Amino acid sequence: MGRRRKRTRGSTTRRRLLAKGSVVSGGLLLLGETGAFSAVDADRPISVASADDGDALLGLELASSVQAGRDDQQLVDLTNNTGTPLDVSLALQTPAQGALSASDLSIDSGVTRSVLVSVDSASPTGPDALAFDIGASRDAMGLSLERRVAVTAGPSLKQRIRDDTRNGNAAFTISYRVTRVPNFDRVELEVENVDAGYIGQTTYVEETTEATISYPSGGGSDGGAGGDTYEFRFRVYDESGEVTDLYTEITTTATGSDPPGDDLGDENDPTLVGFTVTNDEQWTNNRFTVDYEVDPREDFERVDVSFDNTTNDWSDATKSNDAAPTGTAVYPAAGRRQGGVNGDTYDVTVEVYNQNGIPVDSGTVSIVAGSNETVEWP
Repeated sequence: MGRRRKRTRGSTTRRRLLAKGSVVSGGLLLLGETGAFSAVDADRPISVASADDGDALLGLELASSVQAGRDDQQLVDLTNNTGTPLDVSLALQTPAQGALSASDLSIDSGVTRSVLVSVDSASPTGPDALAFDIGASRDAMGLSLERRVAVTAGPSLKQRIRDDTRNGNAAFTISYRVTRVPNFDRVELEVENVDAGYIGQTTYVEETTEATISYPSGGGSDGGAGGDTYEFRFRVYDESGEVTDLYTEITTTATGSDPPGDDLGDENDPTLVGFTVTNDEQWTNNRFTVDYEVDPREDFERVDVSFDNTTNDWSDATKSNDAAPTGTAVYPAAGRRQGGVNGDTYDVTVEVYNQNGIPVDSGTVSIVAGSNETVEWP
């Protein structure tokens, strides 16, 4: 009868964990299916469990998500449920994504420590977009694992400035939309004519996250002249003060041509499906007929159709219609023919507005007066 081989308690522990699908790496036992460490080998048999569970021996309480472009957000609570202190280290796998409030911690037995993260505004977003490593050690013991949290889109300020300068008088229509700013308080907009010293700066204070503003206030011709240069300064405030990352400054000259701006729409807004522009003329007088189609959804207010004569602004015009899903805008009005001189080029823009009065979708085509043609968008 052969001799029965004696097993140590340590080898029994190792065999039992391996039977559950663990793998051994340098004395560290890792639970293969989850990636969480379940036990370690040291000079004597010990085990230190860890999972996304505050009651585990190294307890982890992860944030459900963090937001791009925000500082000092809760990332993880670490609780030492062992009987002795643990040295814990953390590191972002992609350092450019942000910064941690602490990377090396000494956590006493029974103590919970929080780690915050500031996420760069350019960070990728998605359900597992922020990956970080956690290591813990005590004497001859070493633990490591990876965790990921979702990154959602950060706070944003979008703006559109429409240059309504006409007949030598400067005028603008300014629309903005603020999203994902917790505890939003207000938007302040400063408009300054930097060429005409006799015209004072105008400041608007808006307590809604989206709105449209006219400059000069109330219309008129007291905002300056065509050719003047203007600065538009947007500041967003929450209950704690200015959200400095959203500060935006735009400089433009009043020429009747819109400066570059953002698309204010998102996936839930009304959309422009398409439109046609038909020109017909009689005795050198022109008329334009725009037939449009929109997907109004629940927040549709109206469509604005602007006719911009790129040569003579005296014949510029804007027509509105609240019909949906289809409608028509005619310029000049039916029975009249004063739509510009043959050969003049028009930029015809159809903009869709939501019920807060901001443009959320648009399209533009060019057409020549006197061409008797039809142009389609898109």
